Amino acid sequence: MNRRRAGQVLAGLLSLACFGWAIWAARSSAIPELRVYDGFLVLLGAAVLVSLAAPLVWRWPRERSLVAIALAAVLGCIASLGISALRHHMPLSRRLRGAWMIGGVDLVAPAVVIGFVCLWFAVREHRGDTPRRHHGTSAP
Repeated sequence: MNRRRAGQVLAGLLSLACFGWAIWAARSSAIPELRVYDGFLVLLGAAVLVSLAAPLVWRWPRERSLVAIALAAVLGCIASLGISALRHHMPLSRRLRGAWMIGGVDLVAPAVVIGFVCLWFAVREHRGDTPRRHHGTSAP
């Protein structure tokens, strides 16, 4: 096993640990009596947006696609709570603040974003030795 493969395995294990932490935190901070499941809502929103963004950015260079995946995870966390705020006729700032303080999003959202970034490192191989083709040049 070379260094790159070992790095991918380590990133995959770290991703698994982050997602495990996020699920545990979402479960422990849920308030079923009040039907508050903000941690799970954040998990779902980030998973949906990253799964929509991943096929679009797959062929991009790994560094640019990594930024897009991290941005999709963050926006997915916020968008799911934004939809919930609209559904409950509540201002977005209050919904976000309440989810952060009461709903456990302070533990779930960072773990989800780090988990998706590590997962992207584990799945995407680094291709540093391939030459870049410029527009207007013919392929060899």
